[in-house]
Amino acid sequence: MDLLYTTHRKVNTGSFSFSEAQQHFEFLCNPSSCNVLAFTTTNELTEPSPIQGWGFHIYVVDLNTPWFPYRVTSNKYPISVLQWDVLGRYLLVGDRNGYVQIFVQKDNLLSEWKAVYNVKFPGENIIAASFFHNGRKLNLQTDKKDQYLYLEKFQKMKFAASVRQFGGVPVDGVLIVSATGMLGAFVIPSESNANIQKMQEPVLLVPVTESLAVTRNFYTTADICYGKSGNFMIVVGNGDTKSSNSSMIQCFRVAVKKSDDSLEINSSALPSFFLAEGLGKDLKDLRLAHVQWVFNEDADSLIVASNHTGGGCFVEQWELTEEATPIHKLFQSNKSESFKTLLWVSKSQYMYNTKVVKVCTTKLNFLSCSFVYLAMSDNSIHCLQRDTFKRLTCANIVSIRDPNDHSSKQIRLGVKIGAIDVTHLGHLFVALDTFGQLYVYRCNFMCQDQLGTPALIVQNVNLLEYCLVTGLDSLDILLTLKTQILENVLERLTENFHRQPPNVQQYYYVNFLTMKIALYRLSISGQQKAHDLSNLLILHSILIAFKSLLRPSDLTPHDKGPAENLAMVLSESVPDVDKVLLNVEAKEFTMERSTLQSLQQLIQWVADLALNILAKLPESRSFMSNKSQGYDISKDIIALNSIRELLVMIRIWGLLNPQCLPVFSRSADNLDILGTLFRLLTKLSLNPNEPDDLLLDECCLLPNQVLIPQLQYVPSRTMIASPLLPHVILPVMCDYGVENEFLKFCPEMPIVEGGLSNENVIDSVMYLQLGRKPPSLRRCTRCGSCSSVVSVAKTAAMKAWEQRWIDKCRCNGFWRLEVA
Repeated sequence: MDLLYTTHRKVNTGSFSFSEAQQHFEFLCNPSSCNVLAFTTTNELTEPSPIQGWGFHIYVVDLNTPWFPYRVTSNKYPISVLQWDVLGRYLLVGDRNGYVQIFVQKDNLLSEWKAVYNVKFPGENIIAASFFHNGRKLNLQTDKKDQYLYLEKFQKMKFAASVRQFGGVPVDGVLIVSATGMLGAFVIPSESNANIQKMQEPVLLVPVTESLAVTRNFYTTADICYGKSGNFMIVVGNGDTKSSNSSMIQCFRVAVKKSDDSLEINSSALPSFFLAEGLGKDLKDLRLAHVQWVFNEDADSLIVASNHTGGGCFVEQWELTEEATPIHKLFQSNKSESFKTLLWVSKSQYMYNTKVVKVCTTKLNFLSCSFVYLAMSDNSIHCLQRDTFKRLTCANIVSIRDPNDHSSKQIRLGVKIGAIDVTHLGHLFVALDTFGQLYVYRCNFMCQDQLGTPALIVQNVNLLEYCLVTGLDSLDILLTLKTQILENVLERLTENFHRQPPNVQQYYYVNFLTMKIALYRLSISGQQKAHDLSNLLILHSILIAFKSLLRPSDLTPHDKGPAENLAMVLSESVPDVDKVLLNVEAKEFTMERSTLQSLQQLIQWVADLALNILAKLPESRSFMSNKSQGYDISKDIIALNSIRELLVMIRIWGLLNPQCLPVFSRSADNLDILGTLFRLLTKLSLNPNEPDDLLLDECCLLPNQVLIPQLQYVPSRTMIASPLLPHVILPVMCDYGVENEFLKFCPEMPIVEGGLSNENVIDSVMYLQLGRKPPSLRRCTRCGSCSSVVSVAKTAAMKAWEQRWIDKCRCNGFWRLEVA
C-alpha cells in the first residue's frame, strides 16, 4: 500500500479552523465506475481563505488529474449520502433535511454539473441510499482464468433486477433509508441523454414511503445491498448509548414492485443479532459505529465496527450460517430429521487502541484477495484481509514527506481523516481529510511477491479484459501496472483478443483499441505505437461513418450492400482505381452535394494518413533487422484495405462534387495523387511485412511529387498516468488548481493534435483549425486532446459524427471546459 499522490489546498496560516464544527457531521467520498471521485468538503477548494467559502460543498475530480476539482453544488444542510449509479452517469446527493437531488454533467462536461431531479422527504435524515439494480452481473470464473475465450472466462450470473416493468425491462430508481426507519423509493424517468441536456429546471419526483420495521425506530447507521432474487437487503443499527436497542443489529428484506404508475414497498424482518453475542461479549460499554455489507451483491457477510469508552475499537465480521437444531423423536418423521435455522455467527475480529472513523471494503467478490480498510481517529489506515482480519499494512496521513523538500516534514496539525473508499476494481484507495485534501494509495496486494511471473501477467490481463467486456474504466489498473511486464501484458492481451470468434472481436473492437492505446501511452517508447493505434481507431470510425451513409434504393434482403460489394471488388487487388470504378455501381454511392462538402475535413484526414504511411515506409523498413515489437499501422492489412475502400469512395464522390476532394500541394498539376496512393497501397497490402524494392523506391520519390502534411499528434499532457510516473519520486505532491510540472510529458513530435501546434489549435473531433487562442475549448482529462465547445456541424452526416464523441473523447476520457 504505497502512497501514490496527495492533493492539497492552499490555506492561509492565520485562517480560522472549523475543526470543532466539523465533528458534528461526516465527510463522504465515493468513486464511480469511471474513476471520477465525488467528495464533500466544508471549504471551497479554490478560495484562498476558508472563511469566505465555508459551507457544505460537493466536488468531483478525475483521479487522473486530481489538481482540477469541479464543484457540483453547495448545500444548505450537511450532506449525509453521496452515491453513483453503476454507469457513473447519475450522482445522488442526500442531506440531513430529507432533500435528495440527482445531478448529471451539463453539456457533457466534467467541469459543469446541473440537477435534473429533486425528491423531498421533509425532516428526514437520509442515512443510506442505493440505485435499483439492473440485473446485469458478470463475474470472472477463477477456475477458468487461464482460458482465452471471453465467453468461458466471464460468466453472466443469475441476478434479478430490483424493479421490473412490463416485459421484464429493468426500472431506474432509488431506494433510501432515513434515520427514523422510513423507506422511500422513486423512479427515475427513462430519458435520453439529449433530452436530459435540454432540461432547464430540475423535475420534482413524487416518492412512495413505507416503514422499515413494524414500528419506527431511530438508527444512526445503515447499509444496503442487493439480493439475487431482486430484493434489497438492509442492515441498520443504533449507536446511541441512551437507546434501549443500541447493541442490536437488525436486518430486513425489502421488495420494491411497480404496479401501473406507482411503486409498492414491502419490508420483512430477517435474523438479527446483538453485539453481546459475538467475540466481544466480554467488552463493556461498546457503542456501535458502523455496519456494512462486505459486498454490495452478497448478503451473507457483515462488518460491524464498534467503539468503547476506553478509546479503542472492536471490529467483527459476522456471517450468516445455517445450523441444524435436533427435533424430539416424537416429532420426527425420520430418525435423521432436524430443524434448520439461519443464524449470524461472529467469525473474525480486530482490535485497536483508538476509535474507528470509517470502514470500506473492496467491491468485487471474484478477486483473488478481498480487503477491509479501517480509518482510525489517530489518522492511521489499516488494511485487513477479509477472511481472517489479519492486518496486512498500516499507513498514516499525519506527516507526509515532500520528496522535493529534504529540509523537513510537512506537519498538518488539525487534519483528520474524514472519509475513505476504494475504486471499483480495488487497486486504488482514496482517503479524504477534513480540509478536503486527497490521499491516493496503490493497494494491489495480489501476487505482489511474484513480479515478472506468469501469474501476475495473467492477473492483470484478466482484469483488463474484464474492463474491456464490462465497459469499466481501467485507470486504477494502469496506475498499478508494473512497467517490467507492460510488454508481456500487451502481447497476451492482443493474442487473446485475436483468438476470439469474429463476432466477439467485432463487438469489442473499439474498446480493445482504446485499451491498447492507454497501455502504450504508459511508456515513453510506446508513444509512436499509441499514435498509430489512435490513427487506426479514427480510420475505423470514419470507415463505419462513411459506410452508414450509403443507402441503396433497390436492395433485397438476400443481396449484399454497396460496402460488401466494394470489399469483394478490392479483394482482387486491382492497382488502378479507375478500373475498380468500372466494377461497382456508382449510383449506390450517390449522395447530396451538401453532405459531401461537409465531409471534406474527414476526407482530407484519410488522404493525409495515406501519404504519411507511404512516405515513412522506406525509413521504417530500413531498420527491419531490428524488429520492434508492437503495432505498426503500415503492416496492418486491415487498415491498408480500409484506406483503399475509402479512397475508392472518395474518387466516386469527387466526380459528384469536386469540392469534397482532398487538397494537395503537388509539384505538377497533372499528377493524380489519389490514383498514386491507391496503387501504392494496393502493392503494399500484398506483402506489408516485406515490401519489394520497387515499391520502396516509388515511396522515396513521393515527397518530391507532393508535400507530405504532418499528421497531428497527441499534445503535451500532465496527468497521473504519465510515462514519467515511474521516474518520479513518490508520493507526487499536488496542489488544487496547479498542474504538477514533474508529470508533464512532451512527446517529441512536430505538430500537436487537439492542442497548440506551431500556429493553430486543431479540433480533434472535426479536424478543423480553431485559431491560436480560441476563447473556450473542451479538453480531455486523459489524453489532452481538445475540441470546440460550439457545434459547427450543419448536415445530418456531420452531426452524427459529432455525436460519436459528444459525451467522451475517443480515448474514453471526460471533457472539461477550458477558458482562455
